[in-house]
Amino acid sequence: MVVVTAGHVDHGKSSLLRALTGMEPDRTEEEQRRGLTIDLGFVWTDVPDAPDAAGAAGADERVAFVDVPGHERFLTTALAGAGPAPAVLFAVAADGGWMPQSQEHAAALDALGVRDGVLAVTRCDLADPAPALAQARAALAGTGLAALPAVAVSARTGAGLDELNAALAALRDRTPPARPKAPVRLWVDRAFARTGHGLVVTGTLREGALARGDVLETGPDQPPLTVRGLHELGRAVDRSAGPARVAVNLRGQAPAEGLRGRALCTPGTYALCDTVDVRLYGPLLARIPARFTVHLGSAAVPARVRRFGRGTARLVLARALPLRVGDRAVVTEHRRVVGSAVVLDPAPPPVGPRSAGALRADALADHPGTPDVEHETAARRFVRADALRRIGVDCAAATPVAGDWLVAPDERRRVAAEALAATVDAGGEPVDAGALARRLGLPDRALLAALLPAELAVRSGRVVPAAAADPLPAAARELVESMEGALARGEFLAPTPAELTALGVGRRELALAVQTGRLVRLSETVHVAAELPAAAARALAPLAGSPFTVSQARHTWNVPRRIALPLIEHLDRTGVTRRGSDDLRTVHPTGKTRERRA
Repeated sequence: MVVVTAGHVDHGKSSLLRALTGMEPDRTEEEQRRGLTIDLGFVWTDVPDAPDAAGAAGADERVAFVDVPGHERFLTTALAGAGPAPAVLFAVAADGGWMPQSQEHAAALDALGVRDGVLAVTRCDLADPAPALAQARAALAGTGLAALPAVAVSARTGAGLDELNAALAALRDRTPPARPKAPVRLWVDRAFARTGHGLVVTGTLREGALARGDVLETGPDQPPLTVRGLHELGRAVDRSAGPARVAVNLRGQAPAEGLRGRALCTPGTYALCDTVDVRLYGPLLARIPARFTVHLGSAAVPARVRRFGRGTARLVLARALPLRVGDRAVVTEHRRVVGSAVVLDPAPPPVGPRSAGALRADALADHPGTPDVEHETAARRFVRADALRRIGVDCAAATPVAGDWLVAPDERRRVAAEALAATVDAGGEPVDAGALARRLGLPDRALLAALLPAELAVRSGRVVPAAAADPLPAAARELVESMEGALARGEFLAPTPAELTALGVGRRELALAVQTGRLVRLSETVHVAAELPAAAARALAPLAGSPFTVSQARHTWNVPRRIALPLIEHLDRTGVTRRGSDDLRTVHPTGKTRERRA
């Protein structure tokens, strides 16, 4: 379990952690000399389980504490430590009561969605804890921290420490189950070089798991970093699963601006976003400054705002962040908390002139504020499942229409109705499938065949009645349909001559399938689905920035060499790729397959 401290400066947070753990959270000489926490501190201890029914104590388990500064000048540092933490140890001094920074920290924790922890009334040896506890309860009423269990404690005398340990053990028992299979997003709150180890970062691993050898990324334009070593609460480990405090020894080149305030992510699982639509809370609803700072995870990023209305707005961040639907952020202006924001759409559509803001506000008004695949699909009409997964939406319960395309129910009905109307308008004549797909606004032509009503089908690049005679023999028709189905799943298949013989498909049937536009002949022995060359061309997009080999293309397509060679030669002939004198290929910037496509 990971717990962050909170509370006004000089209310005994660090002293309490010394008494609990026997460790010094203030790391620097200046902090110890001044008795003032300036940077984040990290300590830990074993907190035993409560005795079972037979009176036997359970096994000890470690609890990590992130000690944050209480002074208002170090609010940004405090928020960096609190951002990824799931629970709080909130300190209020019995001889001090509720203070301005207490309120600031409470507002920030509430904004970040922290809902559990322990309220510690410290220095109870110096004053009656009851008045300070009453003030804290009144101040926290109406927030997510209102129901925190409270303990009166003295770090100097040790009074209440047993009760505090028991409260922490109970807190650990309430902690939600770990999600070790979730993608990693480790917000870095410290980064430094250590002799003999190189680059080291620390952070709170909220979910997911890290292991030695794992590759992490900080952005698409940054080189990847490899986990060279892991430490969890002072001990070397081969693997660490969240929630946990970790120190990660990295191999690779860090960004020039450093890693503190950045997130280390599992490759391909997050999208970096610098424009995000949010729902605002707190004083921001009454007055929105033109610029403010957004604190999310350990990041503090300046932002410009465009207000839409109905409590929603668009933020343009000075630096892109790996955001997900439902992420919570604290908003500050001049080092004061002025409100909070919940991420509704990390990948929002363009919005036109100011009058269009009201329409966007209406579109965001009923957003649940949490990831929901049905809502996100309906809002986007057509969206790839992978795009939703990158912004935190679980697509396991959704059924793709073609490939990984998800389509809103309203769009399915619209496309089916308009396609049927188009064939009626054509007086029974075949309708060009490509032209119809463009007219219907489909982002991928493969969607057309999947969304047509049962009475229509795509044949030879035309939309025709499904009952129209198919010239292909049954064996050839089954083969073609299986290849088209595999392509819809992202598989580039081409049966071998032996497989064709076993299926009863010969030269005549293959020639007829090519003639009717269902297959494309790449070579004497390689025939593929008609849409496969276009799909293969799209798949080469990640290689478009520099020359590539046939082997690289083959791995991108996940096909054997017998398919890759005739396929790349076909793309050379149709202008999609160009072959250089060194046998390397480049993707032509305007290259398009000239094959007729369904």
